[in-house]
Amino acid sequence: MKPSILLPISLLPYALASPHKSRQKSQILSPDVPIYIGHVFWPPKMTFIAWLPSPSDDKYTPQTEWCYFATDASNHKLFHLGGIGNLQIKNYFDEEAYIARDGKRWADCRVTPESGRMGACTGVEDWECEGGHKFTGPGTKGWSCWVNDKEALLKELEGPIANATQGGEPVLTTSGVAMGTMDSSSLVGAFTPGATGS
Repeated sequence: MKPSILLPISLLPYALASPHKSRQKSQILSPDVPIYIGHVFWPPKMTFIAWLPSPSDDKYTPQTEWCYFATDASNHKLFHLGGIGNLQIKNYFDEEAYIARDGKRWADCRVTPESGRMGACTGVEDWECEGGHKFTGPGTKGWSCWVNDKEALLKELEGPIANATQGGEPVLTTSGVAMGTMDSSSLVGAFTPGATGS
């Protein structure tokens, strides 16, 4: 295949994306805003999810925001949220759930009045979700988590916060496109790379 043909094929995922939907602005984690963790249960599969609350001026409600902003945190995998990476949910079904970062306790979680069932994601198309896929089944917000060392978090996020306040708001792409795959298309989604090992 000629290189001139490869370039248009590599742009195929962008062409397949819906043109009438605007890209979502990435959220920067604030030490004063909780990180929500929950689960989606659709037998026989349970998917653990994590997300940040949507801004107050956003069109999403607390019952639907997880459909668009949640990222898959199942099977003890590391996830990225709000500009922070290497996060992992620990002790979800215990009395003291927490989020670890780089293997250390990073955010403590509590059951709050907003914890509970959220309903199902109806009418959500694959490419609208930050995690790159639709969550099938009803969702439950289990925990609200707050960062333990707020000063360290603010220091780490100084650059991204400064960029966002100067009008240079970062824009998210779905993780599938950023990695060179597209889960929402049967043409391209047949190949999804993954890490092996334990």
